[in-house]
Amino acid sequence: MDSEQERPNIRPKKKKKKKGKAAKRSLPQSVRLEQAKKWLETYSGENVLKDYRKKFATDRMQTLQELQLLGLTFTEEQIAKEKRAVEARRQQELAKKRKRKLRRQEKKQGGPHPVQIEQDDRFFFIAGYTSGGAPYGVTWEEMGLKPWEPLEDG
Repeated sequence: MDSEQERPNIRPKKKKKKKGKAAKRSLPQSVRLEQAKKWLETYSGENVLKDYRKKFATDRMQTLQELQLLGLTFTEEQIAKEKRAVEARRQQELAKKRKRKLRRQEKKQGGPHPVQIEQDDRFFFIAGYTSGGAPYGVTWEEMGLKPWEPLEDG
């Protein structure tokens, strides 16, 4: 028997094109507005702003503007709520950027700054303080050392 006849003809499968938010984003505003008119005629949900945003992959302010162009009216409270949400999201993004920047700086410097160990004449390591201000922790005696005696490497 011929080995070519025994092997089935195997071809790689074609990849399907993904139709997600990126495909919707590429729609020009005029086309999106035409589709939105048809969508609004059959819309029966409760939150038109949120549903429009998800359906047409637009940001909050663009959604508000386009729905107003289509003839919907919103209260000042709804508009202010959307603006607050945009600002809150912007603040979150800024906080993330600052946190990432701080992490990168710590990584460059060799990690976070080492913790300063608190000691005194009675305690080798002060773990904390009581509500009255008295220190507590590991004493020099518990460590088997005299006060301020260096640790032996070994």
